[in-house]
Amino acid sequence: MKSAPLDCNHCAMCCKMAGYVEVSNYDIRRLARHFGITVGQFEEKHVVHVTRAGKKRIKDADITCQFLSKTRSCTVYEARPTNCRGYVCWDQDDKEVYEFARFMQMKPAELREKEAEEVEEAKKKARKRR
Repeated sequence: MKSAPLDCNHCAMCCKMAGYVEVSNYDIRRLARHFGITVGQFEEKHVVHVTRAGKKRIKDADITCQFLSKTRSCTVYEARPTNCRGYVCWDQDDKEVYEFARFMQMKPAELREKEAEEVEEAKKKARKRR
């Protein structure tokens, strides 16, 4: 089931939490051109893992992307890899990134309301156990 979309400009949780980012040869050429360096220079500096099958990754699972700025914006947005272009956390089977991102984007009033609902639910469960 597809979840409600979020504002990606206020988040970057996928760049911090989501799995690895695999790059194609086309992605590598586009990124190298973006930096004004050769393909070999890009691979030497930015490829963090090569699988046994020869697939290249610029981000390993559960680490922050090397191209994410301190202001949570993508420093290679125009040249970002195909994996990044197609990823939206609300359309994934694993909802962990989405749920964390949704929580981080909640306004304080929404958080207080959610907390009140959870407290009330916990009280109801405690009463049923008695």
